[in-house]
Amino acid sequence: MQENWQQLINAFDQEQSYVLATIVATRGSTYRKTGTFMLIAADGRCTGLLSGGCLEADISLHAMEVLKTNKSKLLKYDLKADAELLWGLGLGCDGALDILLQPLTYENEFLAFPLMIDSLKQRQAGFYCQLINDEEIAVSLFVAGNHYEKDEVRGKLLNYTSTLSNKYELLVTPVNPPISLLICGAGPDVLPVVSMANQLGWQISLWDHRATYLEQVEFALCSSRKKIRAEHIKSGDMNDFDGVVVMSHNLTSDGLFLKHALADKIDYIGLLGPAGRRDKLLNSLSLTASDVKDQVFGPVGLDIGGRSPQAIALSICAEIQQQTSRRFEIAKHKSFTINNS
Repeated sequence: MQENWQQLINAFDQEQSYVLATIVATRGSTYRKTGTFMLIAADGRCTGLLSGGCLEADISLHAMEVLKTNKSKLLKYDLKADAELLWGLGLGCDGALDILLQPLTYENEFLAFPLMIDSLKQRQAGFYCQLINDEEIAVSLFVAGNHYEKDEVRGKLLNYTSTLSNKYELLVTPVNPPISLLICGAGPDVLPVVSMANQLGWQISLWDHRATYLEQVEFALCSSRKKIRAEHIKSGDMNDFDGVVVMSHNLTSDGLFLKHALADKIDYIGLLGPAGRRDKLLNSLSLTASDVKDQVFGPVGLDIGGRSPQAIALSICAEIQQQTSRRFEIAKHKSFTINNS
């Protein structure tokens, strides 16, 4: 599934023209799978990867042609073939993939890409649907919706597909907002967590009662920073977050952060500190670790070894990535095709 939504949000500008490169089919072993996007600017800059970096330069060259003709183009790469050595790639991979290039311009209303971006900004899910064709006018649309049911999506597309020719193939890609992470506390050990979460493309919110801590330059990477005391949090304040990491280093404050995260039914709650400290926080709420198993994680992070702030940040982000992936059924995140051929 696509994981760099935040990068696409940051890169897209309706004052510019782009080419959207999408993997529409794969065979064998490939670095990325069907439904993965890469945005290519008019100057050749790429946001995202469709391979391990091997194909991007060649794809960008084709993208410049697409911008000139304003027509979509279908590229086919067979990375298993020995002939690849003859035309300069020499990848030595064991797979093949088809990549659709579509122009995103003012003239074609950017193929509904802005609708998808706006939906992501509002943390709404949906489906980006693309007509797979070669040397034809590019067609795409965005269908908003939070439920992933293939029959439901087909129903929503029925009116749209009735305007197409008798033979068509649509790629339907689920669109889900970036992971939204709240970090409670803005101490020095939070800096590497913010940096790593930002590299993963997550939306990061930071809460602390100390303005000088929040205003550190390194925290400019956060989507939002809020000066607030734990005792002033209200019911529902945490509803928009996928995960909360509690690391204020103050037992009373951490207890209040935990209380509200549980009340707002946050799926992932990480508690910094040893198991004894976790139990003390839970006991104050008349709970035990078994009562909140698979929701509260303390000590926070995977046990990967290392005690440095950077190693701890890595373990925290790794655990959030693991737990977030497990909570979604993999099948519900796969792109699929609708065709009438």
